[in-house]
Amino acid sequence: MNTNVRKKAASNGRKAPAPLSIRESLRNAREKLSSKNGKLVLFILQFLLSFVTLFYFKGVLKLAYYSMFYRLEIPEETKGKYCLLVSLVCLFFGAVMLFTRRQIVTRVIIMISMPFYLPIILFNYQHLVLLIPLAIMVVTTYLFSGTGEAPKTILGAVFLMLYILGAFVYLTAQSILQPATQEVVIARDVSPGGCYRYSVVQVLDQADGNTYVAIEPNTKDIAYGHSKWYAKGYSKTVYLERPLDTFNYEWTTQTRAEITRELITNNPSTTFILSAGQMRLLGLDEGYSQEYTIGELSRSQRHKLGYGDETDPIDTRLRRFFRVKLMPTDYTVTLTFDEMVDIGLNPTYEQRLSRMTDEDLALLGVPEENEVLIVNGKIAFRQYVAELERFYWDSSRSLTAFLESNTLPEVQPDGLDLDQIRKEREEALAAKAATGTSSLPAVTDTTTETTATAVGTE
Repeated sequence: MNTNVRKKAASNGRKAPAPLSIRESLRNAREKLSSKNGKLVLFILQFLLSFVTLFYFKGVLKLAYYSMFYRLEIPEETKGKYCLLVSLVCLFFGAVMLFTRRQIVTRVIIMISMPFYLPIILFNYQHLVLLIPLAIMVVTTYLFSGTGEAPKTILGAVFLMLYILGAFVYLTAQSILQPATQEVVIARDVSPGGCYRYSVVQVLDQADGNTYVAIEPNTKDIAYGHSKWYAKGYSKTVYLERPLDTFNYEWTTQTRAEITRELITNNPSTTFILSAGQMRLLGLDEGYSQEYTIGELSRSQRHKLGYGDETDPIDTRLRRFFRVKLMPTDYTVTLTFDEMVDIGLNPTYEQRLSRMTDEDLALLGVPEENEVLIVNGKIAFRQYVAELERFYWDSSRSLTAFLESNTLPEVQPDGLDLDQIRKEREEALAAKAATGTSSLPAVTDTTTETTATAVGTE
C-alpha cells in the first residue's frame, strides 16, 4: 500500500486492511474453483495437461526398446546423479498424472503403459536406481488413477499374470538356448582405433573345446553424461580354433589401397554383393531391371503392380475389389530398380573388386585407414571387408538380441588350465577302461551299424 492510501485511511480514522493468511487464501481459491467458471477453467487446465502424458508414454516405449536391444551401464560415480534425474522425471510426470487422473487421456496412458514395464524390469533388474523411483511412481499413479475400481482390479490381475508369465518364458528361453558348455573370457577390449569391441573366449565342451574371437561395433552405442547403453545383436565370430588352446592376436592398420591390392592379388575375381543402398551410391540403379513371374511375387507385391494370380482363389473372387488383372502364374513382368524397391524387393548387384575405383570404395564407407585383426599370423578381420559386406549395418542386427545377457562375465586372463583338464580326462578314461564301465565302444558299434544300414538303404 502506498503512502497516500495509508494517509487517507488514517485520516478517516480506519486501519489499513491486514494481508490475508495462507489458510484464508486457500479458502478463497477453493471457493473460486467451486464456482461454475472455476470448474470450467480447472477442467480445461487438466485436459490440456493430460496430453503431457503422451511424452511420458513415448519415453516408456523408448526405454523398453533400449532395455531389450541395449545393455545399460551406470558407473558407480554417477549412480547418485542418475537416481536424482530419474526421481525428478518420475516426480514430474507422477504429479501431472495425479492432477489429471480423471481425464481420459491420462487414464488410457496409465493402462497401456503397464505391459511395457515388463522388459524394463526384466533387463534392468540389477539397476535399482532406475527401478525403485519408477516402481513407486507406477504403483501410485495406477492405484489413484480415475479408472473405476472394478476395471482397475481386473486389469491389475491381468498385468500381474502377464509379468509372471513373461518372466517365466524369458528365463525358460534363456536356459534352453544357453549352451551346455563352460565359457571363459580371457580378453575383452576395444580396438586401437576405437571402432570395434572384441572378446577372446575359451569354450570347454565334451570334446577338446575351442577358442574364438568375437567382434562387435563400438559406434552403435548411446552415451549420456550419466550412463551408457551398449548395443547388442551385432557380435560376430571372426575366428575359431579347435582344439582348445591359447593363441596370439594383434591389431594393425592397413590403407584402403593396400587391402585392395592384396585382395585382388590373392583372387582377381574377388566379388562383393552390393545392396540397393550401395547400388544407389555408385549409380548402378540407373538402367537396372530384372524379370519376375507372377508366381514369384507375393500377393501384396503383385497387387501393387496391378496384377492378380488366376490360380489364387482370393485374387479370383476379389479381383474387382483389388482392381487387379488376372494373369497366369508364369506371366513375366520386367521391373525397374525403383519398382522393385517400391514393392519391397531388395535388388542386389555382384560387383568385382577390380572394377571398383578407390573413389567408389570411399563412397561405400570404406575408410582410408582400416583396422585389421591378425590371429596366429593370419588375417581374421578387416574393417574394409566389414564395411563392404555390411557386417554391422542396422539391417544385419540380430532380432534375438534381447536374449543376450545384460551382464558381462568377468575377464579371466589366465583362462582354463588346459593341462590339468586334459590330465583329468585321461585319468577318467583310464579308470573307466580299467573297471570296464566305459560304454563308449557299445555306442560306437551301434552308431556304425546304424550308419551302414542307412547307407545300404539309400
